[in-house]
Amino acid sequence: MHVDIGALIKRCRKRAKLSQEAFAELMHTTQSTISRIEQNIIACEAKFLARAAAITNSQDAVIAALFSADAAVQFLQTVPMFIGGLFNWML
Repeated sequence: MHVDIGALIKRCRKRAKLSQEAFAELMHTTQSTISRIEQNIIACEAKFLARAAAITNSQDAVIAALFSADAAVQFLQTVPMFIGGLFNWML
């Protein structure tokens, strides 16, 4: 599964009706950095993504993107294997 973090941050910013300049000011960075992140030229840390979600009030969009249906299916397929392995280890 691949999440386009740059596009996700851009969607959050636009959802909050913020220009790159205004968003950059709130994020304590430059407009150029925001542009490069949105274009996936540079990566951002999870802390940056969490702050962006909070500032734009888009926590729901970020969670939905990070835990999409594909991720949920993958998780549900992994949990029984983990629990089965743990149970066998305990015996």
